[in-house]
Amino acid sequence: MDLETLNERTFPAPPPPKRRLLRGGVLAVGGLAAVPVVLFLGLYLYLRVFQLVFPGVTVGGAPIDGLTHSEAVQELDRIWNRDFLVTAVDAMTPEDAWLVLPGEFGLGVDADLTADAAYAFGREEGLVAGLGQLADGLISGVDITPVVVIDADRARRALVEWGERLSQPAMDADVYLAEADIVTVAAESGKMLDVDATLLLLESDPADILLDYRFIPLLTVAVDPALTEVDDAVERIRSYLHSPPQVQAFDPVTGEHLDWTPAPEEMAYWINIVREDDHLDVMIDEEGVEAYLRDQNDGLGSERGIDVAAAVPEILEVMESGEAVSLRVYYNPTEYVVRGSDNIISIAFDVGIPYWRIQEANPMIAVHGLSVGEAIVIPPRDANLVVPPVENKRIVISISQQRMWTYENGSLLNEYVVSTGMANSPTMPGIFQVQIHILNAYGENWDLYMPHFLGIYEAVPGFMNGIHGLPLLSSGVRLWADVLGSPASYGCIILDLDAAEVVYNWAENGVVVEILR
Repeated sequence: MDLETLNERTFPAPPPPKRRLLRGGVLAVGGLAAVPVVLFLGLYLYLRVFQLVFPGVTVGGAPIDGLTHSEAVQELDRIWNRDFLVTAVDAMTPEDAWLVLPGEFGLGVDADLTADAAYAFGREEGLVAGLGQLADGLISGVDITPVVVIDADRARRALVEWGERLSQPAMDADVYLAEADIVTVAAESGKMLDVDATLLLLESDPADILLDYRFIPLLTVAVDPALTEVDDAVERIRSYLHSPPQVQAFDPVTGEHLDWTPAPEEMAYWINIVREDDHLDVMIDEEGVEAYLRDQNDGLGSERGIDVAAAVPEILEVMESGEAVSLRVYYNPTEYVVRGSDNIISIAFDVGIPYWRIQEANPMIAVHGLSVGEAIVIPPRDANLVVPPVENKRIVISISQQRMWTYENGSLLNEYVVSTGMANSPTMPGIFQVQIHILNAYGENWDLYMPHFLGIYEAVPGFMNGIHGLPLLSSGVRLWADVLGSPASYGCIILDLDAAEVVYNWAENGVVVEILR
């Protein structure tokens, strides 16, 4: 925008000062013909003797006739430097304008030099010329152009300050989450004052700016935002919110499958939006995932929980693929206070943990035995799960009912009649799992063969109890076919031969076996 265009606006300007009478009662006259020659000559001499500015003299339209030189300096300084206002205009948005003193921008009138020029009128070229100039002033007046000066250093300082005032930073496009709602912010251009260009314009013709245009052009320029598009980030956020990872926690002890798939409102706390140069990166915040898992973990109580540190990378790994992740629930050791009737075997059967595992957790038992009232450590309820549990299959055995049930995907598959251990060699209740498959295991202690043997727990180290078909003595005698449904074994769980084969082929290593009292 050029100065002519800006000047088409209407800017307030100070009203012209009223004309003043000459000191001592000297009046402005309408024409030389109406003044007697003597009086006219007397007026001229009067002005010279008393060193007054000639009648009709104005400076930029402001009358200073009849003033002494020093009075003219003071009046010009007041009019042009202290009372005169111009308009500072934002060239980009001309509706933004401010009344200012020109001196704020280093512009002003040199009152001394201007008074010199005004006072010199009528005095420089002798009597005849002086009388002619007096006549010109009385008849038509004469206007002296003010001497305009600019202080470039002051102007620059002012422009720097105004630059801070006018500066509007560009607003980059942005996106953020309000709970599960995606909120986008459109990019907006900013502006800044071009200090050098504005100063150059002021210095190029300060007189025109002050006297003709009477405004200070502030040359602002647009500042483009660095980031204008966030569509890719929005799409990525939307994909995370609407396709969260399927998270389950599997408790092999209880058989529970806990659905921990986060809702969109919860997923929002996982999403981290990071500015990278001219684009936005959308990342999953590990701390957000960890905080979510800890909240879920706290709901499990003090006895059980997941390995949060190990679970976080598992979830991060499936974030892009959308695959499901199953987290295992682990159990913590507990405390047992020894009672008067307790021994290591009775405690083992009460808590469902083989006695030798309890001894391992409490080495002092081997030194001084058990003491009534003593608190001992009981290994976790999942201590007997030594291979990764199979999640979709489960075997449940009831000692009291002499029955076994197999489940797949939460549904009952089969029910079997079984025989568990005799009173002097009981089957231990607890949470165990299939650890080994032996097609036809040999029991040296009893000289018998155990078809389709599934080893499920070590009654003592190196001695595995399990599930198998009716045993066969080396003599060829088949045992216990006529007593299925009653305790008969040396601790194993006995099935008929057909059932044992079916279960043997169905239950892979890792299937959890829950033995109830």
